[in-house]
Amino acid sequence: MSDKIINGKKIAEEIREEVRGEVLKLKERGISPAFSVVLVGESPASLVYVRNKERACVEAGIVFNLVKLPESVTQEGLVRKVAELNADEKVHGILVQLPLPEQIDEQKIIELIDPRKDVDGFHRENIGKMFLGADGFLPCTPAGIIELLNRSQIGI
Repeated sequence: MSDKIINGKKIAEEIREEVRGEVLKLKERGISPAFSVVLVGESPASLVYVRNKERACVEAGIVFNLVKLPESVTQEGLVRKVAELNADEKVHGILVQLPLPEQIDEQKIIELIDPRKDVDGFHRENIGKMFLGADGFLPCTPAGIIELLNRSQIGI
C-alpha cells in the first residue's frame, strides 16, 4: 500500500493544460472541438455536474453546448435530439446526463449515441473496445482514477 497523497487539483490543472494545447493544435487545422450535453429535467446534482463540465470545456477551449429538455420529454423526443446531435458534424462529443426520467429507456438512448461521439464510453461498442484494449472512449470515472494513479506513480 502506498502512503502517497494524490494531488487531484494539480493533476486536473496539468490535464486541462495538455488538453488546451491539443485543442489549439486542432483549431490550427480548422477543427473546433465541440461537446454537447443533453440535460433532461432540473436535478440539482445533474446541474452541478453539467456546470463543472461546462467550466472544464471553456478552460480547455472546447465549444460547449447545453441542450436542456423538460422532465416530461418523451422517448421519441429524446431519440430525435440524439439523432440530431449524431448527424451534426460540428458536434464531436455527446453526453446524455443520467439518470433519465422513468418514461425514458436509458439503455436505448445510450445505444443511440454514435460510439465515435460517446464521451461517457457507455455504448456497447466502446465497452467492447475497453475490454479488448482497443482505442475508444472509456468510462470517465474509472479512466480518471487510473490516470490519477498513473500520474501519481501509484501501482495497482
